[in-house]
Amino acid sequence: MTDQHQDADDVEESENTESEQEEFELEGQMTREEGAAILRRVADGVENGSVELGGDEGSVTVPERFEMEFEYEEEDDETELEVELEWPTADGDAAPAEEPDEDEGDETEEDKGRADDEE
Repeated sequence: MTDQHQDADDVEESENTESEQEEFELEGQMTREEGAAILRRVADGVENGSVELGGDEGSVTVPERFEMEFEYEEEDDETELEVELEWPTADGDAAPAEEPDEDEGDETEEDKGRADDEE
């Protein structure tokens, strides 16, 4: 396992290549501006199909379709906002995700309006 520390901001990156599992983590104190820059870089990479991890870590290929989780949690002493993207892999590469059924997920604004009218 490799740990690298950047500046005094205590940002930590780690990689675990044991048992063919790779992990990259960026964690630490930063300003809103610094955090937003990282999120923009990730968002641009998702849109283009490849997210650069930084340094010598390489990049991650993002498939056309993936599962996304956006979670907000408030506790007594901590608030958390988490964004997670997940997709299956086959032989280390992104596997094609299943297309949604025609009856689910792709509801248009017009369809939503009709459902509201029926209530």
